[in-house]
Amino acid sequence: MSDTIFIRRLRLLPLLMSAVFNRPADTVAYAAGDLVANSTTAGSVVPLNVVVGDPFSTVMIRRMTFRKSGTSTSNAAFRVHVFTSAPTVTNGDNGALDIATGAASYIGNFSVGAVRGMSDGVVGFCLPDIGADIAAVLDSAGKLYCLVEALAPYTPASAETFTLTFEVVAV
Repeated sequence: MSDTIFIRRLRLLPLLMSAVFNRPADTVAYAAGDLVANSTTAGSVVPLNVVVGDPFSTVMIRRMTFRKSGTSTSNAAFRVHVFTSAPTVTNGDNGALDIATGAASYIGNFSVGAVRGMSDGVVGFCLPDIGADIAAVLDSAGKLYCLVEALAPYTPASAETFTLTFEVVAV
């Protein structure tokens, strides 16, 4: 009698996958707890989305790199909420973050607090707030969806660009 052993191949090298959005062209200060988004109109907010794997695959999210085009580090503290399907919000950019739908697909978050300012922007490296990695089963598009929350009163640059880069490993 022969025993058959199935071994699933792991991709041990991490992939770096990025997504970018531009916030509105204004410099209205955020309050702690405000949504940082692409539109001031709630129905027009598009969660940042990034393809990180094959449709319906499982990935481990190891860390995230946060970049913004504005050079100010004053109160540049944010939380990035991560979902496996697109959440909806009740407010637009610069309104209180109120997630209307998304509880079933919420998988974790990253807090961005220690940032480094440079002449061409700001960068911060983050680990998940809870646990060493975040495991996720992706949707039919192989995407993650993100909402950015201001954690402190922050005055943005006009039309500031935010880039999130996820380090992921397919399992």
